[in-house]
Amino acid sequence: MTQQTAEDAKAFFELANRFVEQANDLADEHGRARVAAAILWAASRYGAFAWAMSGAPGRQAREEALDLFAAQYRKMMADNLGRIADEVAAAGDRTPE
Repeated sequence: MTQQTAEDAKAFFELANRFVEQANDLADEHGRARVAAAILWAASRYGAFAWAMSGAPGRQAREEALDLFAAQYRKMMADNLGRIADEVAAAGDRTPE
């Protein structure tokens, strides 16, 4: 497994924040629920594409890939549910940044 550097982490979160900014802009027109559903679907589609292009098919069963993707999503969602809920509560009537 490759060691992640601080620069890798910074680049990862900057990239993720670009998607969040795009989602926030789209939410003005489409609503948060629709955007959340669309971005989740897009993430699954792109994840499946990246998996297929990685050469994993034939070396890794689809069910195993699905379990790994689901576990990773669950961990990220758990981390964000707590953090975002705290930010929203602290912001009161304001939208957290």
